[in-house]
Amino acid sequence: MTKKKAEPGEPARSFEIDAPLLRAALKDVSGVVEARNTIPVLSNVLLTVTPSSLTLIATDLEIWGERHVGLSGDADAMSLTVEAAVLARIADKLPAEASVRLAYADGKLTVSAGRSRFSLPTLPVDDFPTVPRKDWDAEFEMPAIMLAGALSTVGFAQSTEETRYYLRGVFVHAPESGDLRFAATDGHRLARGVMALPNGAQTLPDVIIPTKVVKVLNTLLGRYEGTIDVRVSATSIRVEIGETVVQAKLIDGTYPDYTRVVPSSQASLLKADREALLAAIGRVTTVSSDKTRAVKVVIDRDVLTMSVTSPENGTAVEELPCDYAGPALTIGFNSRFLADVLGHLTAQEIEATFTDAAAPTLWRDREDASAIFVVMPMRV
Repeated sequence: MTKKKAEPGEPARSFEIDAPLLRAALKDVSGVVEARNTIPVLSNVLLTVTPSSLTLIATDLEIWGERHVGLSGDADAMSLTVEAAVLARIADKLPAEASVRLAYADGKLTVSAGRSRFSLPTLPVDDFPTVPRKDWDAEFEMPAIMLAGALSTVGFAQSTEETRYYLRGVFVHAPESGDLRFAATDGHRLARGVMALPNGAQTLPDVIIPTKVVKVLNTLLGRYEGTIDVRVSATSIRVEIGETVVQAKLIDGTYPDYTRVVPSSQASLLKADREALLAAIGRVTTVSSDKTRAVKVVIDRDVLTMSVTSPENGTAVEELPCDYAGPALTIGFNSRFLADVLGHLTAQEIEATFTDAAAPTLWRDREDASAIFVVMPMRV
C-alpha cells in the first residue's frame, strides 16, 4: 500500500470508474461505518488505487469491510481517505451510467462526472486502522444462500439488552452430532437452525457473531450468488463474499445452554394454518393498548380461540379451525413474538407442541424441520 500524499503543486493523480461500480463498491462497505464517530478517520473510507485495481476499506474498529474493484489498467497509484457517507451520497446522485473521474491533489479529492464536480477534504492514510492479521481455527466453504438463510432464520430472536451482551448476536457451533447449528434468543423466544457440517468446519470453536456483523453479512449475502469462504477463530470471523471481505471481532462471552429450554415432551400437538394464525393475530390485536400486546389462546379439540381484552378499547375474539391432540389448554403469548415466529415458518400447515400453560412452546414446519422456534408463554 502506497501512503505517499500528493505534495502541493504536484499534478493530480487520478483514475476513472463507471458510476454503477463505484456505487456498488461503496454500498458494500458503507454498512460498517458508524453514523457518529468520536474518531474522525473512522467516518472515512480508505481508497487504495493501483494501475489496475481499486480497494475500499471501512471500519469501526470492530468490523472491517473490504471491497476490490478492477480498473482499466491506466490509473495512477494513490492512497487516501475520504468521508464515506459523503462520497456515497455523491455516487448515488450521479447519472446512472456516468463515467466518474476521481483526482487527488493537495489533500483534496475531486469527483467529476459530466458537468458535476465535487471537491472533498481527506484525512491522512497513516491515521486509518489496519486490518488485524489472525490465525484461524477453521476454514471452510459454503453456498452464500445457506449462510444467508441460517442468519436470517434465527437473527430476529437476538437480544437488544445491553446488560446481556452475550445474547446480542447469533451463536454458531458444531456439536458432536456432526452438524452446524445457529441459534439466537432474547430470553422470551428462541430460534435454532441446523445444516450439514461443511468440510473443514469440524474444528470450529463455539462463537457468537455480534448483531451488527449479522446485519452486514445478511446485506452482502443477499446480493451474492455463489460460494463463500469462511474463516473462524475463537475471537474473530472472516467471510469472503466474491470481491468483498468482512472481518470482525466476535463477542467475548459464554452463550447459555439454549437446548435446556427446547421442549422435549410432545404431550399436546397442535396443527394449524400458518397464514390464518398470522392474520388472526393481526386482527385481534387491533384493540390492544398495552406494550406487550398480549393475546390469550384457548385450544380445545378442533377449535383455537384467540382473544385480546383492553380496558380502554374493548375486546376482540376470533375462532380458527385446528387439529389438536391433548387436553384443553389456555395459554398467553406476546403477540409480536408469536407473529415473528410464524413469519419465519414456511409451511402452510405448521405444528406446535405444548406441555402446560407455563412451559415453553415449540413451533416448527414439521417434525423433522431443520429450523425450530421456542416461544415463552406469558400471563394474560
